[in-house]
Amino acid sequence: MYRPFPVAAVAAASVAFALSAPAAGADPVADFYKGRQVTLVVAYPSGGMYGITSQLITRHIGKHIPGNPTIVPQYMPGAGGTKGANYVYNAAPKDGSFLAVLSKDVAVAQKLRPQAMKYDAKDFAYLGRVLPYTAVLMVWHTAGVRKWEDLKTTEVIIGSSGKSSHEYMEAMLLNHVAGTRLKVVHGYGGAGPMYKAMETGEVHGRIGAWGSLKTVKRHWLEKKEVFAVMQTGLSRASDLKAIPAIIEMARNEEERQMFEVMEAGGPVGWGLQGPPGLPAAFVPALRKAFDAMAKDPAFVEDVTKRKVDLEPATGAEVEAVVKRTLAIPDSVVDKMRKIAGL
Repeated sequence: MYRPFPVAAVAAASVAFALSAPAAGADPVADFYKGRQVTLVVAYPSGGMYGITSQLITRHIGKHIPGNPTIVPQYMPGAGGTKGANYVYNAAPKDGSFLAVLSKDVAVAQKLRPQAMKYDAKDFAYLGRVLPYTAVLMVWHTAGVRKWEDLKTTEVIIGSSGKSSHEYMEAMLLNHVAGTRLKVVHGYGGAGPMYKAMETGEVHGRIGAWGSLKTVKRHWLEKKEVFAVMQTGLSRASDLKAIPAIIEMARNEEERQMFEVMEAGGPVGWGLQGPPGLPAAFVPALRKAFDAMAKDPAFVEDVTKRKVDLEPATGAEVEAVVKRTLAIPDSVVDKMRKIAGL
């Protein structure tokens, strides 16, 4: 016989379901970050461009992330950025409580020294870029070099930290591909000693950051004591349109891929990453937050005060560069090593 279900029981069950079900429109990202402190692992010391970038991100991105967390940097330098990348990939929590500022060469390093990398660069979450990296081959005025073609007739001695450095690999590739006469002297511990060596005549130049040259040594440019004759990167920088990029020297597809391996860190630049395995909703939310930060007038003003050239890119754009770099055949990298004598 049919017995109607008691109205009171129906009402009680409805209340219980409402209490147990997620609220309509609930935001799991905002719920996670509300009142939370997020650690920003920085794979380099607090000085330099990585330090500046991390400080800018720390001060501004929290207000754009749902839940408005507090961001606290944790500097973890070592092994050219590898220590921090290995930690973020293998040990850091993957729940969104840890983010990172990793090396621009995170994919390049994996291609060149895969045995030393305990990560797969394609698995990091790329959230956005503050600015790209551009370096220039700068030559002291006494060397008699004014344009890149002069490098084919004049021996130019450039400083380098060692055979594993970008400047050494780039110089060897240029000698092989473009017929330049670059001679590399090793053992310089950074930009400061190399700049000093240029002034004293110990070396003629170096391959180093364009941003550093035009800020720290702007007076050299103004007095025409130094000349930028080539630039790195996959394309010409917006303020260096008259100066050729190294990759333009490639005579065929294999040589272009060699230069692409070396220069892929340029468009990756300085930005924000996350560990692999973030919850599904977090990557799009964090990318949206980064894009909003890059357009925020307060952030733009802060960047301008720090004399940083803001040229943002989306996380998806950076991720595409990383994947393209990792897809370059290992045979190309092996040939690069032979050319460089490694």
